[in-house]
Amino acid sequence: MDTKAIEELIAIMDKAELTALCVDDGETKIELERSHGPLPSSALPLMADRVSALLAGKTESHEAAALEDVDKDSLLVRSPMVGMFYLSPSPDEDPFVKVGQEVLSGQTMAIVEAMKMMNEITAPTPGVVVEVLAANGTQVEYDQPLFRIATAEAR
Repeated sequence: MDTKAIEELIAIMDKAELTALCVDDGETKIELERSHGPLPSSALPLMADRVSALLAGKTESHEAAALEDVDKDSLLVRSPMVGMFYLSPSPDEDPFVKVGQEVLSGQTMAIVEAMKMMNEITAPTPGVVVEVLAANGTQVEYDQPLFRIATAEAR
């Protein structure tokens, strides 16, 4: 799939006012998603790497393996269950945490809704939020990385 095809998919999303689109042609799988707020500048290099990996034909397992090996001085916060991921307590409130924010052990970072139950995702250790790896309002899987935290030892 070339850049022009991706641009056409984005145009389709714009025209139909979609927030997400998934296309799988057997060889390449592309998932496009937009949030309602502005993207933090720290998310742009991560997105560029993911799009490049998709265009290069890497699979999700390669991406997950690369995610693990990116930084040994940080910790991935993973989803304990399948559900809907929310960065804030409600759509009109500020997110629990932002990139660059210092968190304490046990501090609420997000919510995963499963079977109408809101489950808090808490920081397992003190540190600084380096990346938000899941988009607000999207379905997350069990053990999916949600956040990357630079641990106190790494700072």
